[in-house]
Amino acid sequence: MTSDVEFRSVSKVFGSFLAVDDISFSVPRGSFFSLLGPSGCGKTTTLRMASGFEWPDAGDVVIAGQNMHNVPAYARPTNMVFQRWALFPHMTVTQNVAFGLEVDRRPRDEIARRVGEALELVGLTALAARKPAQLSGGQMQRVALARALVKQPKVLLLDEPLGALDLKLRMQMQLELKRIQREVGTTFIYVTHDQGEALTMSDQIAVMNRGRIDQLDTPQAIYDRPATRFVSSFIGNANLIPVDILDSDDTTAKVALGKVTFTSAANRKLTGKSGVLSLRHERIRLGDEAAACDVTASATITDAIFSGSAITYVMTLEASDAILTAEAPHDGTTAPQNVGATIAIGWDGDATTTFGDDDV
Repeated sequence: MTSDVEFRSVSKVFGSFLAVDDISFSVPRGSFFSLLGPSGCGKTTTLRMASGFEWPDAGDVVIAGQNMHNVPAYARPTNMVFQRWALFPHMTVTQNVAFGLEVDRRPRDEIARRVGEALELVGLTALAARKPAQLSGGQMQRVALARALVKQPKVLLLDEPLGALDLKLRMQMQLELKRIQREVGTTFIYVTHDQGEALTMSDQIAVMNRGRIDQLDTPQAIYDRPATRFVSSFIGNANLIPVDILDSDDTTAKVALGKVTFTSAANRKLTGKSGVLSLRHERIRLGDEAAACDVTASATITDAIFSGSAITYVMTLEASDAILTAEAPHDGTTAPQNVGATIAIGWDGDATTTFGDDDV
């Protein structure tokens, strides 16, 4: 598959701090690619090296087949959308979107046509004559997106552009961004610390941790089969439970959790006697549903938390000190389990992943 962006053994140091540590990856042409991780993991620095706002201390950045060594930001086939929209307050929506084309001295009829197409794409044609002060936060974000897309970059770089929006609007804009990316076919590289954003919009996700990429894969593969303990804990809600390792090969491990023994997936052959099991909250079945699972046990409910569409149960596994959290869907037709009750629980072995004590 043809790549629009390649990082080849790229590192970046700020003083004594290694911000990006020898990372290599490629972004397929026309894809929505996310850099995901906590603050300080190197994702924004990586994006800025793609844009030309930062220079690598080692390695190469290649965009559209061209090595970007010594190519300044303004000469790269990229454009960027920032978290803060940086719109010109004295200009209309049309004037803001047209600004870059006017700087490039494009013909007037071409500017009018491309601005009209960009505003239609983001659904702002009716607001073309307004100024930023007359727009909502979501509308201003759409203007910033149209302004970046109107120059028809090979690659659009987005640095947490939805961070300033409220939750409901942010969720709406996630769907809009994905729709727009599919419609225009431009390669998007999106930086976020929000796992929900990345899972919703991305074709591929690179999960970054301490300047390195822990895992690069599709959203479903990363969620279902995390490559490291960090990825398991950062993506979604997972129980991370100490277990004894009885046996292991390259892909599975036989483990003991209290009195329960079963076979779990493993990221490699585990040589130690103990490890940590990852089990997603929603993969635990309760009550009658537990009987159909590979692994069954009993647990005592110590807390129940209602959150509308789901109920979260905190439980102590029988004959052990293991604490498990399970999430059960709430449809309004059944009563929740009682705190203090001992119930049957279960899960399938392939729903778990075991990591060695030396995996981080």
